[in-house]
Parts: sequence; structure tokens; C-alpha cells
Amino acid sequence: MEDIKVCPNCSTKVKGFFASGHMLSQNKVDFINKYHIEKKDSYCSVCSTPILHKINSTLNEKKNELNNRLKTIIKFLPIISSEAPINWEYEVIEMVSTQQTSGTGFATELSRSWNDFFGTGSNATNKKIYNATELCKTDLRIQCAMLGGNAVISADIDFNEIGAGSTNMLMVCMAGTAVQIKNLDNANIRNYEYLSEIIEISEQLDIINNKVDEKNIALNS
Repeated sequence: MEDIKVCPNCSTKVKGFFASGHMLSQNKVDFINKYHIEKKDSYCSVCSTPILHKINSTLNEKKNELNNRLKTIIKFLPIISSEAPINWEYEVIEMVSTQQTSGTGFATELSRSWNDFFGTGSNATNKKIYNATELCKTDLRIQCAMLGGNAVISADIDFNEIGAGSTNMLMVCMAGTAVQIKNLDNANIRNYEYLSEIIEISEQLDIINNKVDEKNIALNS
């Protein structure tokens, strides 16, 4: 490579006294050219900064958009505790599992004891159990979709308390079998049209995450 003293793109001084920037490595140049419309042979630390910010912003914007859509439709991927109905034609993929842990703590313990005394349920504890359960369901569904599945069968859920008193923690564990239903139109699944979109969005998010990883590797190399 020729001895570059100023950046050919922005004329920033990159060598010698009073240099205000430096030329990027080839890894970083390749990354920018991969995701930037206008290709250059080289970039310096000054002219590359706004480009990298734009690339990062675009990736995050797309990721947020896909995540919001996924949150809306992921609930349509069925999770059932029984084996698959007899009218399902499906292929078993593999087991999926997840767990969520949340603190109960002194305030919740006091609330639960007080409510138990009067024979009512503890709203604080019930809410934490519900939230942890919903998070587990969402995680199972996303795992299933990213494996190419469109339903979770034979799902099981367990609740455990860890610790005692002010350090009390509640753990919710769920597991099931991810399957790919072949005859969606005949499987009597409500809103089955969303299932293919869930898989497509999961694949797109996986691609974006790989791009983010690639960006971090390029910038840190």
C-alpha cells in the first residue's frame, strides 16, 4: 500500500505531525463497502465515523421493526401440553427449553402471608408468576421458529422457589418439543397464516444479528 499522508476521501491528515486521523484496516474497509452504497478503496477514522453510525442506525431500526412485529404475532405459534392432534402431519425437530427467574423479596412475602391469612391470593406473587410464564412461552416460541418449527407440543411447566425470606427467588421452567406442521391448512390452527411470517422474521433477525457481530469484529480488529 502506498504511503498515504492524507485521506483520499476527506483530506484528513493521517500521518506526520498534527495528524487528526488514521487509515482504517482492510477488514473495516471491506465491512463498510459491504453495507454502504458508495464504495471506496479506503477510509480514514474521520470520514468513516458517520458512515458507521448510519449503518448501525439502519441495522438497529430494522431490528426494532422486526422485533415489534414479532411481539405482535408470536402468540399465534401454538404451544400445547398434549401430544400433537391426530390430524397434524408434522416432523419432530428437537426439544426446546427455557427458564425465567424473578425475585419475590420481603415485600411480596409479607403480602403473600397477609393474603393467605385472609384466604385470598397474593396479587404481587401471582403477577410475577404470570409474567415469568409468559416470558417462557415467548422464548419457547422464538426458539421453535428459529429452528424452522411452527408449533411446540408436549409442553411442560414447573415452578420452584429458590432461597428464603428477603432473598427468595421464583424460577419458572418450561420445555417442549418443537415440530414443523406440514398440513397447516388442514390442521385447524387459528391464524395459521402468521406462522410462516414468524419463521421469516426470525430468520431476518438472525441475519441482522450476524451483521452486528460482523461489524463488531471488523471494528475491533
